[in-house]
Amino acid sequence: MFTSRDFKALLPLAASLLFLHPHAAAQSGRRPPPKPVPELRPAPTPADYTHFDKVKVVVSEGVSNFVEALNEQGRLGYRLEKTVSYGDPLNYRKYAAVLRLDPGHSYEYVSDSMPDDMRRFGDPLDYHARRGYSLVHAYALTHCRTADVPLDPNYPNDTSPRQELQAVRRSNVLLFTRRDAAGRQTKGYRVFTGLFTMDGGQKKELQAEIDAASPGFRPVRLLFSGAGPDIFYATVVAERDLDEAAPRRIEYRLVKEVFGFEDEVNRLAATGSRYVDGGRIQFVKIALLERQAGGANAYTFIDDSGDRKRFDREVAAGNSYAGLLVGDLTCTSDSGLFLQKLVFARDAADAPAREYKILEIPDHKTAGKPGPLANAAVSELQRLLADGFRVRDVFYAYGLYVILERQTESPASRGQTSER
Repeated sequence: MFTSRDFKALLPLAASLLFLHPHAAAQSGRRPPPKPVPELRPAPTPADYTHFDKVKVVVSEGVSNFVEALNEQGRLGYRLEKTVSYGDPLNYRKYAAVLRLDPGHSYEYVSDSMPDDMRRFGDPLDYHARRGYSLVHAYALTHCRTADVPLDPNYPNDTSPRQELQAVRRSNVLLFTRRDAAGRQTKGYRVFTGLFTMDGGQKKELQAEIDAASPGFRPVRLLFSGAGPDIFYATVVAERDLDEAAPRRIEYRLVKEVFGFEDEVNRLAATGSRYVDGGRIQFVKIALLERQAGGANAYTFIDDSGDRKRFDREVAAGNSYAGLLVGDLTCTSDSGLFLQKLVFARDAADAPAREYKILEIPDHKTAGKPGPLANAAVSELQRLLADGFRVRDVFYAYGLYVILERQTESPASRGQTSER
């Protein structure tokens, strides 16, 4: 017989069933509390790029300030076109870059030191490449110290102590970038290094490493490190596009000379080789050439700090700008690089004619306010780019200069060059 004691024993069971079945309350006629409606946020307003400058010039002191300024502009869609470092190696060096607007995209920049021993300290090229970055530039650094100079035997009566600045070590800072925060690796890198002296070195060994590289690896940077000039390391950084399905093998040639450098470069150019990159430690010059059909048949190297009208004469003679032979950053390089050269190529007769402009950019920017320059020269740069010119290079020679190039329709226009 069902008693009140049995009814009380069933009450906890009924309560537990209601807890396990939340819809029971609704079935009994009671409505559950309404769920909160998620707040509808308006879609982000697309950036209006019509009011953005098409190009900017950024100058900063110190690489950390420079990278910060690049990222500030990169978030707005500015992509690095060309860059250079310059100034006193004993203090904060200046870093400058020409940036071009790429609407609808964003760019990130990061710097890292190139270690002397990557097996011990890690490979920054591989580390950043696996995070979607690619190498865009390398800046040379020279570490200096004051050292006593031995007495000159030709002046025995001069016993006063003398000191001079000497290079302790040369190194490099690498600059990387990636677009739209993409984390997928698209570039692969390999590094080939040789030890050199003034009159010898591992040229054959370094050439053999370059020759043995897998198809698709193309040299993109030539770096110098070590104390120098008596002994130093030359490093070739090669890059491969991982999205390239069947890359072809390209032959490269390494030139290392103290005397006869230009003759050797032109000997290879006559057989179909094209200048890729080059630099120097004191009077030792090294260059990389790529074997390519239809390339230039001769090269001319002119001093970057000499008469600027020489640039006009080279173009008027049928030559085109081919790049830089980067000078040595010595401890006394207060404003320019030691014996930096502009490289000109003698093009084939049927090559398109080109017009050039050389524009000096005043770099007056305080260290406390790094970022874009705003002056008449930058406005002129924007006008020239809108007129069909492209930034061919940027270099420093007692002033910051931008080389602009435009292909002309008729060979009769060849030689139109002016300095602003």
